[in-house]
Amino acid sequence: MHSGTSLSARIKRRRWIYLGATGFGLVVGLALLWALRELILPSIVGALGAYLCRPILNRMKRRGLSNVVSILLLFGWFFIVIVLLTKQVQSIIPDELGKLELRVRVQYKLALQYNEIMGITEEEKNGNLLNEMIGGELQPFMKKLNDLVMLTSDERTQFVRLYMGRYGAEWMDQKYFEYFLKNVRDDKQRLGKAYVGDQADGLAKLPPPDHPQDTPSDEGGTSLLATVGNVVSLWLASPFVFLFLLIDEGEIKKNLVYLVPNRYFEMVLTVIDNVDQSIGKYLRGTLMESSLVGLTFVVCLFSIGIEFKWALMIGIVAGISNAIPFLGPAIGLVVSLLYTLVVEDFSPILPFISPDNMVLWVVITVGIAQGLDNAVYQPIVLGSAVSLHPLVVIIGVMGGSILLGFAGMLFAIPAIVIIKVVIGTLFAEMKAYRII
Repeated sequence: MHSGTSLSARIKRRRWIYLGATGFGLVVGLALLWALRELILPSIVGALGAYLCRPILNRMKRRGLSNVVSILLLFGWFFIVIVLLTKQVQSIIPDELGKLELRVRVQYKLALQYNEIMGITEEEKNGNLLNEMIGGELQPFMKKLNDLVMLTSDERTQFVRLYMGRYGAEWMDQKYFEYFLKNVRDDKQRLGKAYVGDQADGLAKLPPPDHPQDTPSDEGGTSLLATVGNVVSLWLASPFVFLFLLIDEGEIKKNLVYLVPNRYFEMVLTVIDNVDQSIGKYLRGTLMESSLVGLTFVVCLFSIGIEFKWALMIGIVAGISNAIPFLGPAIGLVVSLLYTLVVEDFSPILPFISPDNMVLWVVITVGIAQGLDNAVYQPIVLGSAVSLHPLVVIIGVMGGSILLGFAGMLFAIPAIVIIKVVIGTLFAEMKAYRII
C-alpha cells in the first residue's frame, strides 16, 4: 500500500515537473523570440532556402558529387545571392538629403499629375469636366497624401542647409530645389496661417554649415550607416541558417520524434511526412510562380523604359509580394506607379511609349503579369497545391500583418497550411488508433 501511494505521488510530481518545465520553456522561448524578432525573417528565409534546396542536394549526390561538395556549392550560391541582393538594396537606400528630396519630388509630381488630369491651370481654376464630376470627392484624399509627404518646418530648414552644402553657390539653380520652392508656395497658399510661411520665405538667408558635406539631421548620417550595417549583419545570418540546416542529416526530426512516446511514434511520423509533402509542394510551386511573375515585371518594365536596376528591384518586390494572396498585385502596382511618379528620364525601347503615357503602360504591365499568372503560372506551376477557403486566406493575411507586418503577411499562408495539415492528420491518426 505504501509502495502504491509512493508511486502515485511520484507520477503526480513528474507530471507537475513536466508541466512546469513546459510552461517555463514556453515563456522563455516566447521572450527570446520577441527579443530576437529582427532575426525571424532572415532565419525563415535561410530555412526556406535550405528546405527548397534539399531536393537539389539529393539530386547532386545521386549524380556522384560528395555531400560536402554539394553543400558547399549550394551554400556558395545562396551566400552570393544574399550578398548581391543586400548590396543592391544598399545602393538604392538614399542618404538624409535623398530622403527629403524624394518626398519633395513625390509631392511636386502628385500635384502636377493631379492638375494635368483634372485640367487645373493658373488660368482655369475650375478644371475640366472630370474635376467637376469627382474633384470634390478626391480633394480630401489628395490632401491626406500631400500632408503625408509634406516637409515639416525643421525638415525644410534642413533641406536647404543640405542643398547649400552639397551644391555650393549653385544650390538655388537645382531642378529639385525649384520643386521644393513650388511646394512651399503651394503649401503656404493651401494652409494659410497654419503654415509657417515666414520661415519658408527666409530659408535662402540661412548661412551654410561649417562642414556642409557631413551635415546630418538629428538622426544623422551615422545612424543611417548604422541602420544599414545592422540590416546587412542581420541578413548575413540567413546563409548560416541555410548551411546548418543543409548539414543536418535528420537529427532535428529524430529529436522531435524522440520526445514522443513509442505508441505515438508512427502517428507523429505520418504527421511530419504529410506536412513535408504539403508544404514542400506549396512552397516550391509558389517560389516558381513568384519568380515567373517577377521576371515578367522586369522584362515589361525594362521594355517601357525603366532603368534595368530599378526594373529588377521592382520585379523582385512584385514577385515576393505575389506570394501574398489578393494584396500581391496591388503592391506591385503601387510600387511601379510610385517609381514612375518620381523618375525624370525614360529610355523606352518601344517608340510609341512616352513619359506622358507611362502610367498607362505601368498599369498594362501589371495587367499582363497578372493575366499570365492567373491563366498560365498558377494552373501549371502551382496547381492545387493548397485548397483554403478565401475567407481563411483573408483573415490569415490580415492577422499576419497585425502580428509581424509584411513578413507576417508573406508567411501567413504557409503557416495556415502547416496547421491545417497537422490538425487534419492528427485527427485522422487518432481515430485510426482509437484514441478518440
